[in-house]
Amino acid sequence: MNQSGLWKVSKWTIPLVLTASLIGCGSAEVATPAPQQQPEPAKVTEPIAPEKPAEVAYTAPLTGLPVKQPSLARPIAVMINNAPAARPQSGLAQADMVYEVLAEGGITRLIAVYQSYHGDVTIGPVRSIRPYLIGIGESVGALLVHAGGSPEAYSILQQGKKEHLDEITNASAPFWRDSSRKAPHNLYTNEEKLRKGALQKNYKQEITIPTYPFLPSTTAKSSTSTTADSLNTDHSSLPTDTNSLKADTVSADNKDSISANDSSSTSSATTATKASLIELQFLLESYKVGYKYNSTTGLYTRSMNNEPHIDLNSGKPLTASNVMVLGGDYKVLDDIGRLSLNLNAGGEAMLFQQGQQIKGQWSKKSGDVIRFSSNGQEVPFVPGVTYYNIVPNSPSFENHLTIDGKKLNENG
Repeated sequence: MNQSGLWKVSKWTIPLVLTASLIGCGSAEVATPAPQQQPEPAKVTEPIAPEKPAEVAYTAPLTGLPVKQPSLARPIAVMINNAPAARPQSGLAQADMVYEVLAEGGITRLIAVYQSYHGDVTIGPVRSIRPYLIGIGESVGALLVHAGGSPEAYSILQQGKKEHLDEITNASAPFWRDSSRKAPHNLYTNEEKLRKGALQKNYKQEITIPTYPFLPSTTAKSSTSTTADSLNTDHSSLPTDTNSLKADTVSADNKDSISANDSSSTSSATTATKASLIELQFLLESYKVGYKYNSTTGLYTRSMNNEPHIDLNSGKPLTASNVMVLGGDYKVLDDIGRLSLNLNAGGEAMLFQQGQQIKGQWSKKSGDVIRFSSNGQEVPFVPGVTYYNIVPNSPSFENHLTIDGKKLNENG
């Protein structure tokens, strides 16, 4: 075959071969069944862990309530007028603790201690100071704030070179008068002005603050912020744990090593009985103080002469998580009726918290705060505001107390 013939054969043979090859390959693909897709394994859903409640990193040293950051800010103790013309007072709702003591003539005076609150809420009316009021304020290392004082008090302040702000002698700037009230029931201040005044005098701004034992706080359950620092709000709106104590017992421990904010080491029970209404008679009939327990809030609502004791700033009644009643040895010093009070003697005391009445004793060592113990063990506080009411031991401690409508000595 010549070359031309070979070309003709190849020209037509190659496409036929390629076509046959493709047809053969196609036939093989059609004959092979397509692989079946395997179902994807079911996805395993990891269980969603329940969201942990926010941990409380810090607590205020005098209330045990949550705060955003630790603070060694020096407490401020303000002498508050409690005469009828001075009521309703302003700023008591922001105090971490409040003391009520007798003054001359059978009236009482309030010492409001501020540590966790920082703001410009009006506080007052501010009144004069006495030696035992100095002692109460200094027990927590507080800066003393007052307007005047007894000769004995001034002697202690001057000779001891105490750091204090007095509207009359050395600190008019942090105070102002309210023209809607008559003097001396119209002198006011606020926390911001007081701290600024203390800074200008180079007074101590921070100290090591005494500590207290507290029961666990459940304030984090509130839908609103319950941090006490930098809030222009009152402590009375803060919920407290009403389930921490059983109906008839409370845990307590007074070991020196107890943490101020950790009652987990408590190991014994102190007997407690139910008590919903506490009434105190200091001396005068016009100074009848009441505390009524609210089981919903876990707070005690304070009253004066059977009327709610209102904070003028908010228009709301004052409340407390803990109510302490202490028997004190008062002594008349002069014809004016000025008094002394032995703050180191200790004596009978009653603690009311979460609708419970706990009998015990109060004591105060040098350089320490007033402590409450029952059966030899310090009882932890419920987080929140504490009111200390120091009634006279004369004629007897029991004589000044009525609980749920009965005199204390009738309750056994």
